[in-house]
This record gives sequence, C-alpha cells and structure tokens, in this order.
Amino acid sequence: MNRLVVRPQAPWRSRLIVTLAAVAIVVGGWSLYEYGRFQAGFDSAQAVRSRAELIDKQAQLEAQLTALREEKALLERASQIDRQAQSDVNESIRSLQDEVLELKEELAFYRGIVSPQDDSRGLRLQSFRIERAGSGRSYRYKVVLTQVLQNDTVARGSVLLTVSGTADGRERQLALVDLTADGVKELNYRFKYFQNLEGDMVLPKGFKPLRATVKVIPSARNSDPIEETFDWPA
Repeated sequence: MNRLVVRPQAPWRSRLIVTLAAVAIVVGGWSLYEYGRFQAGFDSAQAVRSRAELIDKQAQLEAQLTALREEKALLERASQIDRQAQSDVNESIRSLQDEVLELKEELAFYRGIVSPQDDSRGLRLQSFRIERAGSGRSYRYKVVLTQVLQNDTVARGSVLLTVSGTADGRERQLALVDLTADGVKELNYRFKYFQNLEGDMVLPKGFKPLRATVKVIPSARNSDPIEETFDWPA
C-alpha cells in the first residue's frame, strides 16, 4: 500500500526565484540592447561628450551674438554722433559765412563813408531793408543814411516811408502813420557821418504789399530830397 507524504513548501523561495529570473531577463535584454547599439555605431559616452560640446558651442554662439549686438549698437551710436558732428560743422560754416557776409557789408558801408566811389559829398540813402518780424503781418524796417567824412556839416531832416500794394482788388498807398501802433508820421534824423532809423510796422488784413518808397527830406534849403523805391521782399 502506497503512502502519501506531504512536505511543506517555503513561499519566499518561490518569490526569490521569480525575482531573480526577472532581473536576469531585464539585465540580459539591456545588455543585448546596448550591444546592438554599439554594433550599430552608437556610443553613449560619445553621445554625452557630443551633447556637452554642443552646449559649449551654443554658449559661444550666444556670446558672439551678444557681442555683435553690442557692436551694432555702438556703430549706430557712432553714426548718430558723426551725423550730429557733421550737422554742427555745417551749422558753424553757415554761421561763419553769414558773419563774413555781414563784415563785408559793414566794410562796404564804411568804405562808402570814407571814400565813396562817386564824387558825391552830400547826404546819401545808403540802404533800406525790411524783414518779417515773427509771425503774422508784422515787419521790421531799417533805413541807413550816410554822408562822407570830409563833410563836417550835421545833416538834419526827416524820412517818409510809404508802402504801396493792393487791397480788395484796388491799389492803395499806406503811410507810416497807417502802419505803426503809435502813429509815427515821419522819421527824424540828425547826424554827422551816418544814422540808422528803424522800427516796426503791421500791415492791415487783406493788404498785399508790392513796393516800399523811402523819401529823405533834408532841412537845408539847398539840398534836394532823395527818393527811392524798393520791391517788397518775397
């Protein structure tokens, strides 16, 4: 008669065996995977080094880009400075040219007093100028009277200023009294060598100036009046 023998089993041994078998399968599979990649030319260490090199290269490129941007900003600023310097030089040149022109005009003025080109020794209307004074219809006029140095007499008299133009399609003539706020009728002069007569005038609305006439009337009976007409400046 056969006898049945029952022996107890240890469950932890079974779990250990299963765990070891699983670890062996995973390690073996990973080894086979790495071996396959190595055989295909892939090296994990080389990949790490390549990645590090790429990171360094990126950092270098970013540094170069930053440097180029800074250089561009400096060049743009330098260009602005050059343009400003050139503008300043041009402005200085224009200022010097204007100053030279004024000196030439002043020299010609005094030369006309000391040694005039003609033989005239009497009173002269040296120049007349009218310029816009600010905005609107305000103007500034300047009359310059001279007589040569050899003439020791004192010149006396008055100057009449008239502006001719059109208004409402008709010709009109306006005297200085019509153009000045204080109602100046005439400009009185008294000098030995030269004198400047200047002031402000305001043109009425709707009046278009065309010409200005300056009439110098000496007080001396033996002196003839001087009258000249000037085109209105554009």
